[in-house]
Amino acid sequence: MQFLEVHMNPETNREKRVEKFRRVVAVIGVIVTLYYLYWRVTETLNPNALAFSWALYGAEVFGAITTFLFYFMVWKPRTRIAPPPLTGKSVDVLIPTKSESVEVLRKTILACRDLKYPHQTMVLDDGERPEVQTLCEELGCRYLARPSHEGAKAGNLNYGLQHSTAEFVVVFDADHVPLPNFIDRTIGYFQDEKVAFVQTPQEFYNIDSFQHRTDKKKKYIWGEQYLFFSLIQPGKDHWNSAYFVGSCAILRRKALDECGEGFATETITEDMLTSLRIHAKGWSSVYHNENLAYGIAAETILPFHVQRQRWGVGNWQILWKANPLFLRGLTFAQRLNYLSSMIYPLEGFQKIIFYATPPIALFTGVLPMKALDVTYLAHFIPYFVISIFSFNEMARGYGGQIMLEQFSMGKYFTYIKSVWLFFLPKERAKFKVTPKGEGTTVPFSFIIPQFIVLLASFIAILFGVIQLLIGQRSDDFVIAVNCFWALYNSGLAVAILQYDYKKLFQRRNRFRIPDAIPCLICETASKDSEEPRDCSLGIVDDLTEDGASLILIGQVLIGKQLDLTLCLGNDKVSVKGSVMRQQSSTALSYTISNLGIRFHDTPQGTRDLLSRYMHEAAISKSMREYATKYKTYLERRFQAKHHFKERAYRALAYLPCKVVTHDRKAYYGVIKDISETGTLVAMMRQIPTGTDLSVQVVLGRDTLPLMGTVVRQLESISQDFPEYVVGIRLAENSRPNVAKLLTLADEIGGFILD
Repeated sequence: MQFLEVHMNPETNREKRVEKFRRVVAVIGVIVTLYYLYWRVTETLNPNALAFSWALYGAEVFGAITTFLFYFMVWKPRTRIAPPPLTGKSVDVLIPTKSESVEVLRKTILACRDLKYPHQTMVLDDGERPEVQTLCEELGCRYLARPSHEGAKAGNLNYGLQHSTAEFVVVFDADHVPLPNFIDRTIGYFQDEKVAFVQTPQEFYNIDSFQHRTDKKKKYIWGEQYLFFSLIQPGKDHWNSAYFVGSCAILRRKALDECGEGFATETITEDMLTSLRIHAKGWSSVYHNENLAYGIAAETILPFHVQRQRWGVGNWQILWKANPLFLRGLTFAQRLNYLSSMIYPLEGFQKIIFYATPPIALFTGVLPMKALDVTYLAHFIPYFVISIFSFNEMARGYGGQIMLEQFSMGKYFTYIKSVWLFFLPKERAKFKVTPKGEGTTVPFSFIIPQFIVLLASFIAILFGVIQLLIGQRSDDFVIAVNCFWALYNSGLAVAILQYDYKKLFQRRNRFRIPDAIPCLICETASKDSEEPRDCSLGIVDDLTEDGASLILIGQVLIGKQLDLTLCLGNDKVSVKGSVMRQQSSTALSYTISNLGIRFHDTPQGTRDLLSRYMHEAAISKSMREYATKYKTYLERRFQAKHHFKERAYRALAYLPCKVVTHDRKAYYGVIKDISETGTLVAMMRQIPTGTDLSVQVVLGRDTLPLMGTVVRQLESISQDFPEYVVGIRLAENSRPNVAKLLTLADEIGGFILD
């Protein structure tokens, strides 16, 4: 059996070896760090600048403590498989809201109403808005507005609990749209009577937000919160310390009742304190690491900092009121896990020391150590390299050291500010909802700290170099090292400021969902015209309820009125639109156009159907195409050799086609990418592996036939809007047509990646 397991599960065995080696690396990193800190405190502190010396040393010690706690949290991340759903349970879905727009709220209510598991949807409106009440009546949901507003979001949720008798409650923020199977995928965990809540990731679909970095060409996304939701929460789950994050979770009513009032109201981060008290009562938690809801991430710097500041103040409140080190009922592991998640705002003080040290040294010539020489670097460089390597491995591809440092630069002052706001009773009691669709201007208070670092570093470098050139100083090695450090800090400041400036001038206020669906495009006929309409088959490559981007072979004049038929799974949706923008290029004898369409006169029912399709199918399809982690050194080192084989070049195509099977049945589809030997086709019907078929690529009025065999298939993500992606190995006689399509695909790819 041992022999069979090794050969039947090669990936599992490789992963185990990688995990073993990375833990060894982490232990080495801890030992090296402890030795370095011991050497620093015993050999290097400058007696002539003790305050400066201890400040830098304290920042290094804080970094070591947070790193060690991180290693502890993620030592053995837990992977869970959803159990079968429990049946016959009563569930209420709570949507707390205060100032979110009706447009944002409508999408969430629609999705919550349509959850497959039997439930009641309750909208808790702390804004007491008549338009929200009207919306709830229209969509068949229960509307609640409390007479007083103490306790912010937690008080609002508790008001909902007072009007609920369900055994379980599900909580979604007003902008988090769940998938239809959310309850079915999570309620099965409550078969264990000790489980108090099941938390799922908070994923965001607007991947052009302030907190995302997206490479469309390489299909890679880095998200500022991916490290937490993809690694830290699964790591905490191993220690029974995963905590409720305020949304995208299902909770047992009995566990909330045992905590007294339900959701904790003493802090503006009610989620963590509620979790803390639940764990202290002996309950268990579950982290189910599957994206089952999608929300709106902070678009620009304003909502980003409002959110991070609220988290920082809330953490200080919890430390003051329910310090996990002293709260009765917690295990040792739970104390460390909660402590790690509460002290991270102190990073603001650590970073400002790191940012200020080079300018101080360059301006004054005073160092926070006895000497900055080869001996110092001989100790620092190995410690630094091993620390970075071990952190990168333990982050398991979700870290991204440079990106993390950029965001630390962006929010260091916000974290410092959260400390003094904690000491202002009126300010710390304020619960500020994260703005959605706002932040078109940058409050200077958010960017001045980065400008100060940039200017101080630049002027210090200039001052140090001039002093060296005119002979006022002779410590060229000291100046060189501090100039390099200051240059690195200024680079981080420039990067975060530049990205924020770019986000302010993004082309659209609303994120368009990437997609690839067939669309019949017809010119709108005048009432008196008896001429046949000119129609063609194109592709929708992004979509909102208000418009779309189309790719087609041919040209359409700006201002032209069009009738569009969108193929959404088994549904065909008709909308009217106007051409607002057109970009064209030529390849071979074909004109390829990218049209920007604005819909008009769209009935509300059609808008709701589009919303459901985008959030239940299009977003999940799009996110499935992106990687959210990179391979670490050890993962690459232990890969099987066949993984290193270079994949044949695949060009993004987005060409409409008709797939014809051997029984002469034809289905619309989309060629998503193509290479010399194969193609990936998305269609609304399932075709078994091994089926021979013909793919008729529609190029305006022309068609190019491709012959091939289905070799693989990706299952449909959505039941209501089915789409199956099939991999087709192309026959040799298709090669001439493939060459033409590759030329067209290169032009189309430019539109898609723009």
